[in-house]
Amino acid sequence: MRGRDVKFDIARKARLTQPLPFIVLVIHFLLISASTSPEALPDSAPIAESNHSKSGPSEIYPDSSRTPGAPDKNVTQANIRDNICNTNWSTRSVRPASSVTSRIKTRTMKEYGFTGAEEHYELDHLISLQAGGCPDCLDNLWPEAYGDTKHEMTQNQRAAWNRNHPGSMSILPGALEKDMVESHIHDEICINIPDAKLSSLRKRFPPTVSIALARGQQILATDWYACYLNMINGNEPCK
Repeated sequence: MRGRDVKFDIARKARLTQPLPFIVLVIHFLLISASTSPEALPDSAPIAESNHSKSGPSEIYPDSSRTPGAPDKNVTQANIRDNICNTNWSTRSVRPASSVTSRIKTRTMKEYGFTGAEEHYELDHLISLQAGGCPDCLDNLWPEAYGDTKHEMTQNQRAAWNRNHPGSMSILPGALEKDMVESHIHDEICINIPDAKLSSLRKRFPPTVSIALARGQQILATDWYACYLNMINGNEPCK
């Protein structure tokens, strides 16, 4: 190797072994920091349930640790044509007696710390009976208000208020609004069943998609209000 070539090779190796330029080090540090930031936690990291992930205020949802929702084991995707989607089926055939639900309502109101009048609440099946919810499971029953904490109402008072204030959101949605969602979810579950029984609400909010029984139950158990917003904003499907 010529002397000039030797000098060039030595100089090149010296440049390669010098410390990285400052800007490269900064970029390297930022990449390492980003990989350990909260936004880049591994998929296996537990994520606590938060009402911030829901579409509405926490007041309109049950405490998921008390009322997570429970399906009726007798209702499956394979037999919905024989029960919830059948024209001869009715929630009356599975609904517990009022003597039973009255005791459950009193009990759950105490557990939730609700001190208002019982007539201001509906004992609600989080997963509705018409969507295959468990009729008498405490995990599926909770006291749902007709109004909100600032506007306590009976069922009749809320119905009258809704008629006189169509489209108003000045009072939080409650039991009557969730009833609408329950009917709509039922219709989406049953829409593809021949000669299925659909709710009277289908005229106002016709179902446009078909969903599985399990998906309908999941919508009701997790964020029924998201479906309600879809319904009142152009009858977007709940899926």
